[in-house]
Amino acid sequence: MVENHLVDSQIVGARDAIDEKLIALLRQDARMSVTALARAVALSRTAVQARVARLERDEVIIGYRAVLGERTDAGLRAVLSVTFSQRPCHPVVEKFRRWPEITNYYSVTGPVDAFMVVRVKNAQELSSFVDRLSAVPGVGRVGSSVMLREDFN
Repeated sequence: MVENHLVDSQIVGARDAIDEKLIALLRQDARMSVTALARAVALSRTAVQARVARLERDEVIIGYRAVLGERTDAGLRAVLSVTFSQRPCHPVVEKFRRWPEITNYYSVTGPVDAFMVVRVKNAQELSSFVDRLSAVPGVGRVGSSVMLREDFN
């Protein structure tokens, strides 16, 4: 009877301690092999593959990414604050969503509508980027702060 309850909770998408441990392990190393994950949670490869597939299907895990190390020739990074002049904001964001300079984008509450992290070659490119972003219809105001260093990863 207990086994059926566990199976039912897995079907409806409930997460248990093993799912949480898998998520934590994948946050630390998204390239961790299924074999290593299985060993870490003491389950079979097949069971871990099924759990990860379910977490992806349920959109608990929506993607994997590479985290790049800092390089001295990496250029300049800046945090931009964006205030939109039209609502809803989504159609405006779609106009610049795939610009390669944008590495992170955050919709936020408060007097600013969004923050984005951008990477460019130098201050002149940052100025050009801010001008290009400011010219997008629906973008009201753009502020920029150059990142001096990153203390936490």
